[in-house]
Formats: sequence, C-alpha cells, structure tokens
Amino acid sequence: MAQQQQITIIDYRQADASNLILPKSPIVSSKNAQWSDIHFELQQQPTHDTTEHLHCLHILTYICSPTPLEQWIDGKLQQLVHGNTFILPAGVLHRCQWLKDIEFMFVGIEPSLFNKVGQELVKSDHIELKPHFATLQDPLIQGILSAFKDELVSGGIAGNLFIEQLKTTLITHLLRKYSVFTPQISTSSDGLPKYKLQKVIEYINAHLQYNLRLAEIAAIAQLSEFYFCRLFKQSMNMSVHQYVIQQRVERAKQLLLQGQMPIIDIALACGFANQSHLNLHFKRLTGVTPKTVLENRYKPDNTLHTT
Repeated sequence: MAQQQQITIIDYRQADASNLILPKSPIVSSKNAQWSDIHFELQQQPTHDTTEHLHCLHILTYICSPTPLEQWIDGKLQQLVHGNTFILPAGVLHRCQWLKDIEFMFVGIEPSLFNKVGQELVKSDHIELKPHFATLQDPLIQGILSAFKDELVSGGIAGNLFIEQLKTTLITHLLRKYSVFTPQISTSSDGLPKYKLQKVIEYINAHLQYNLRLAEIAAIAQLSEFYFCRLFKQSMNMSVHQYVIQQRVERAKQLLLQGQMPIIDIALACGFANQSHLNLHFKRLTGVTPKTVLENRYKPDNTLHTT
C-alpha cells in the first residue's frame, strides 16, 4: 500500500516558515517588525514547485512580476498572471508552480482576528473568508500590500499607528467583499460621543511625541480598535492616523515659528521618525518646507503664523 504524502503546514508565527516550501528566504519580511496578528513578505524566487501545503493564516498574495503562475486549490487548477491577487483561507490545500523567476508579496492574517472583527462589525457568528483565485483585480489590496512593503523598506518610518490603521482597513474590506456571508456592516452616523471624542483628542495631543498605538487611543474611548476607527472617521472626516499627522505638523509649525530649536529636534519632539519624515508631511500639508518657515518667521507676510 502506497504511503500518503505528508502535507506541509505553514505557520508564519514560527520563524522562517516560508523556507519550508520556498528555496530562497524573503527579501523583505515583517518577522522583526513586531506587527500583531499579521505577517508580510516580499519574495523573489526562481523556478519552483511548492508541493502541497496549507497555511495556518489567511493569505492574500499579489503577483508583482509578469510570470504566469499555476496553482492547485484542493486539487483544482487555476492560472494567475501579473497584477492578479488571490485570497487563500487558512486550512485550504494549496500548491503553486512557476517556470520562470517570479516576484510576489503576501500578507497573512490571523483567523482569530478576522473572526473577532467580523463578529463585532457585522454582528454575526457566520464569519468565513472565501477563496478567490483566478484573475482577481483588487487595487485596495494591492495598495495596502505595497504600503506594508514600503513601511518595512523604510525601517518603520510611519510607525505602528499607520500599520494598525491599514490592518483595520484591510480586514473591513475583506469582510465587505470576500466573506461567505456579506451583510451590510453597521454604521453610526453620529460618530463618537462628544465627550469621548474630546478625551481622545486631548490624549493624542498630549502624546504626539510618542509612537502612538491604536489600541491605546481606542482604550481612551473604551472601544475596540476596529469600532473606534469607524466612529473616529465619522466624527472627524479623516482617519486617526491622518489626524495624528496633521496635529504633528501643526505642533512643528508652532515650534518653528518660535525659532528656538533646530529642525531635527523639532521633528523628534513632534513624533516624526526623523527630519526627512517631518519634511515630507510638512510640505504635503502646508506647501512649504520647515526650513522655509524657520528662515522667514519674522517676515510680516508669513502666512503660517498661528493665532
């Protein structure tokens, strides 16, 4: 009697898990980034056949290179090309093969997090991610995966809050478009109660110099991260990450006009990773560089003076 081939189980909670099915290590990985509940990798691999395996996390993969890829999902053949995204739920039997060098990136999501958020946002116990394989084009998933990559390549310049905000957006998107049961996600047109919003704003403004985390801010409002993000955006017409950047730029503007600190110290005092990070957002939001404000702060026509 022939011995049945053992199925490889890939668990990205473990170090170097992708090496069990791929010949080369990832060129970018989140394994040392201390991201919670998600794992990202950018891969460049030679011709290869992964053999059959299954993942412990939900996997979202984007094909970056013009390399045709064949995959078998529970024994059924599918083909993907450049620009395609595929969604592979945890526990689904999978095999991939490509005949030329390939580049792809993927993010793995903890099923427990997906289920928790789903039950919270759609008020249903029937939360299940369904597989999508052939010719799926999803610019939002592609954009979020690219943002994960850019954040890792930059050394984490945008900070934890940015990644947590992206994670929230991604899971909400998956619930809306790719869950087996896709009800209308409940919303509240009123946003956060005014007293909670005020407490959150006061907390953010008092901690701008720190690497803020979404869980800490949501706890001020006594809400979960995902529900808080939705209500904050309804209240402020911007995400919490956008609001924090806006307030950091405003704080930097005030310090520049005082003219008592060098720009690098102002950047760090306002919670930016470095001077370049400050320059990027300051120019984007005000139209001028911090250096311009510092040099022109005594001119009477300086439009950046605050009241």
